[in-house]
Amino acid sequence: MDVNEDPPFVNSPEHLDSSEVHRQDEKLQRGNHSLAHSDHDEIISSLLQTIRTNGTRRTLTQFYVHNLLRMSLLRHGDQSRATSNPTGLELSPEQDPGLPPRLVQFGVGITLETDTETTDPQSFEQIATYLLELKNWYARQGSSHLPLDSPMADPYFGMVWRELTTLRHADGFQMLEKAYRAYKPWEQEMEELLGFSIEDAVYYTRELTDWITPRLEGQDTEVARWSPSLLDFSQKAIELTDEAVWVSEETLVDWCDDSPRFQNFLERLVVEPGTASGFRTPVDVNPLERAPFIRTGDEFLLPLPRTVLYALANTFYYDLIDSEYQGEFQLRFGDWLEEWTGDCLSKVFSKDDIIRNYTYEYDGEEVEGDILILHDDEPVIIECKGKKLRAETRKGNFGGIDAIKEDIERGIGDAYHQADRLVTGVQSGQITEIETSDGTTICLEPSTLEDAHRWLVLGESYGSIATRDFAKILDITPVPYVCDIYDLQVLAEVLESPERLLHYVRQRTRQTTVQLRRPGTQYVNSKTFSSDEIDYLAVYKRNGWEFPPGARRITGAGDNLREDAIDSIMDSGEFQFTF
Repeated sequence: MDVNEDPPFVNSPEHLDSSEVHRQDEKLQRGNHSLAHSDHDEIISSLLQTIRTNGTRRTLTQFYVHNLLRMSLLRHGDQSRATSNPTGLELSPEQDPGLPPRLVQFGVGITLETDTETTDPQSFEQIATYLLELKNWYARQGSSHLPLDSPMADPYFGMVWRELTTLRHADGFQMLEKAYRAYKPWEQEMEELLGFSIEDAVYYTRELTDWITPRLEGQDTEVARWSPSLLDFSQKAIELTDEAVWVSEETLVDWCDDSPRFQNFLERLVVEPGTASGFRTPVDVNPLERAPFIRTGDEFLLPLPRTVLYALANTFYYDLIDSEYQGEFQLRFGDWLEEWTGDCLSKVFSKDDIIRNYTYEYDGEEVEGDILILHDDEPVIIECKGKKLRAETRKGNFGGIDAIKEDIERGIGDAYHQADRLVTGVQSGQITEIETSDGTTICLEPSTLEDAHRWLVLGESYGSIATRDFAKILDITPVPYVCDIYDLQVLAEVLESPERLLHYVRQRTRQTTVQLRRPGTQYVNSKTFSSDEIDYLAVYKRNGWEFPPGARRITGAGDNLREDAIDSIMDSGEFQFTF
């Protein structure tokens, strides 16, 4: 496309076709492309060759152009979405344009395998086509591993599909809260290892976010005026984006902090093109998950704030677990999850109802429990598990079914057995009392836990494994309620009373149980289904605090609810970090 003095598209982004990417994807699925039905290595090889001739910096900038156009379309579509889809149920392609977020992240990550100048400029459409065909390759292979009507097909392939398409179901500020809670007790160790603290990391992230956000505001509209489509950008659009998203180190230092601590922060979180290696599939650990800042020469590619927030939550774990502090760190790292879970529940239940960190005798040994809620005649036993999903599990059926089973058993399964041990022990008379952390003894009668709920709170998003599919993998009865800490925080914000929260959990647990009764028809006989717990919550709230009858997919229903809840939490000052 030729560059004119005036932008060719005045009413931006109205000229953009929001279904363009989806039509290209459907074309590939029908086999109407030279790439169709290529194998994995052929697709990756062709993608890397295209990136090398296109040039590393140009490719990285093109990904940013695509992301800006997608953001513009999403904002433009907010009003029409509210009118055409007031229930917030499944988004149509026209309402959710662009490449899947995780696929874009993979594209940026694999671009870091290269470090080349532009020799033959390529259109972004060619790069996007390789990425879409890679996604379709996984879809084809997934259906060949297990029959589609197998009750195991969805949980196993669902894991890899999550890695291919969606970001985690958690807000960026929640990830920052996790980082602050998890690493605050290790400030001295971080100082020694890295030369900065988690307080510094949060401060620098805040300063950079306050600078990056207004820098990009309105840029998407201007870029769209020079772009005929989501996949076809003019050179002018690329140049405008390049000027906005690449900055010198001097500019970053002037804006944020001219100090050795900030230099240490940047050095720890930076990755340079050509230095990343061994990253060949979307289900491997992306270089951006450890280092979200990209540097080439003396310039940095500004990361989207969400990318930095997610990286902060996880990347310092590797510094501490690989250090001389490994033993103590491994022993105490999960404390942040128990503390945050208790804080969330204290918004709903009274302090007198919540017992944290209790102990009891079982089979001659002292056993620790995380949280026990004694509320009226509906006690709740809560066990927290911060277990990370291994890389092999994130690969779904491509990493091996045994790996998934092992991770789910060690995460959800172990937590369930810990909660169930207290219930069965009390009901059998083997456990008669517990001791609280302040030394108080509480006697428990067999009838005390007769109608007890077993809740399991995870420190990491397990996606559909947690919302519905764990019961197909684990042989556990009765079925517990499982959620992650990020969803629990939103639940506690929206369901403000014990009665409403308990009612919601009863209905959600019943749904999981219903899905389990007829293997192979896990959706047909379920009222609603999604991999995001807050989608369920949104439908429950909109339907007058009940789940509506009839099966329906509810993907995306909770997006606005999550955002509103996080805004409310921020306004009330409940996050421990200062932002």
